[in-house]
Amino acid sequence: MLGAISKMRELPVNIKERFFKTIKGDISLDDFEKWVYESKNLETMLDPNDYLDIISLDYKKSGAKYELYNILKRLVDIGEFETYKMLELLNQAKQKNERLPFILMEFYNLYCKGYNFLQDLGLGYGLMVEVPPSKYSKDNWNDLKEEEKQDLINSFDPEIDEVIQRVIDWLTNKRIVLTGEQDEIGHYDYQDFRTEEERKLLLWTPVTDGLKLNAKTQWTANEKKPWWKIWE
Repeated sequence: MLGAISKMRELPVNIKERFFKTIKGDISLDDFEKWVYESKNLETMLDPNDYLDIISLDYKKSGAKYELYNILKRLVDIGEFETYKMLELLNQAKQKNERLPFILMEFYNLYCKGYNFLQDLGLGYGLMVEVPPSKYSKDNWNDLKEEEKQDLINSFDPEIDEVIQRVIDWLTNKRIVLTGEQDEIGHYDYQDFRTEEERKLLLWTPVTDGLKLNAKTQWTANEKKPWWKIWE
C-alpha cells in the first residue's frame, strides 16, 4: 500500500485524473486503451511491472474492465481518489443546475455514512430535499410540483454558496483528509484537522442538552418535534 501511494503521488496530475476518471467510469475502456497506446510518457511514470500489466491487458476480452479497475486501484491513493470524487460533487453543486437537488441528497447519504463534516450540507440541505417542509404539497422531492421544487432550491440562497465553499476549502487545504477507509459497518473514515472555530456549524445552533436545531427553525425544544421536522 505504501509503495502504491508513493508512486501515485509522483504521477503528473493529468495521469492521475485519467486513472480517476477511468475508475469512475467517466472514460470508456476503448478510450483508455487508445490513450495508453498513444501516451508518450506513461511508461516512464510507472513501475515496469505496472506498465506491463496495463499495456498487455486484452481490452476486448470479457472482464477486461474489472481487471483494469483492479490494476488502477493498485496504483492510486484511495484517499486521494475519494477526495477527487468529493471535490467533483462540490464543484458541480456550485453550478446550481438541475443536478443540485440530487447532489444534495448524496451529501446527506455521505453524511449518514460517516462524513460528519457534511452536516450542514447533508442535514441542512440534503435531508430537506428528501423530506420537504410541510408547507409543500408532498413529503418527497419527486412528487413536488415543479414550482415547489424551484421554490425549495431557491430558499437555500445565498447561504449555500458559503457552505459549499467552506467544505471545498477544508479539502483543498487538507483541514479534512479523506482516507477512503471504511469501518466494519461501512462508515467512512477521515482525519479532521479543523480548529474549533472551523468546526462550528453555519446552519445549526445548539439548543439544550446537546440537541441541535436548524438555525432557521421557529420552534422550541419543548415542542419535541421529530428531528426530521426541524425546518417546519
